[in-house]
Amino acid sequence: MLASERHSQILREIEARGTVLTGELVDLLNVSAMTIRRDLNELADLGLLVKVHGGATSFRASSEPTFATKMLLHEPEKQRIAQRALQYVHPGQTIGFSAGTTCTTIARNCLKVPELTVITNSLRVHETFHQSPSDAQVILTGGQRTPSDALVGPIADLALGTLHMDVLFLGTYAADLKQGLMSPTLIESATNRALISSASQVVAVFDHSKWDIRGLSQFAPWEKINTVITGADIPHEALTILKNTVNEVVLAS
Repeated sequence: MLASERHSQILREIEARGTVLTGELVDLLNVSAMTIRRDLNELADLGLLVKVHGGATSFRASSEPTFATKMLLHEPEKQRIAQRALQYVHPGQTIGFSAGTTCTTIARNCLKVPELTVITNSLRVHETFHQSPSDAQVILTGGQRTPSDALVGPIADLALGTLHMDVLFLGTYAADLKQGLMSPTLIESATNRALISSASQVVAVFDHSKWDIRGLSQFAPWEKINTVITGADIPHEALTILKNTVNEVVLAS
């Protein structure tokens, strides 16, 4: 198991249980105690957990996890989704990215695709192309910044109304069987709808943990989505519904 996979599993355990013991992680991950202690030190240095005697615990704060924490959660699954997403990216296209860790992972995998024009409301996606070798032209919408580093609101919506993208990679806070894709805020939902309206093809991308969760506001019923790329652990009921309503369903396994 790679270090990144161990880190993701450790963070999942802490997210679910609050506190984990070193011995428990040794048994779970089948590695030495020295390896676990090194992993915990690295994650603590990144500010992703708090080391305590005999293990580690989460930050008990009311705010949502940091972007860095979210990037590590389900990282192998996000990488598989990103690899499948590359089949929809071709040189010379205009590609859209919404905010979110899965979209950022896809963006990192697109750096070597030549002559892309990138439209995004995500500061993280913008940084991905800006800080790495790429000839992509990147258009960043303005707007109000959210905790997930998305730019949303009337300014973003107005900018998106004048633009067109060949393909939009669309992340989500929640994927509900009846409601479709959902956001925790009205303002973010409105900007996501503006992204969808600007795209010829909408590809929804999210890991299996987003299933059976509801947000405050729907921004896309399943009928608005052309393609769904998600993890292979999708519930059977969800897979059946999607195959009846979405043109294409891709399981990243």
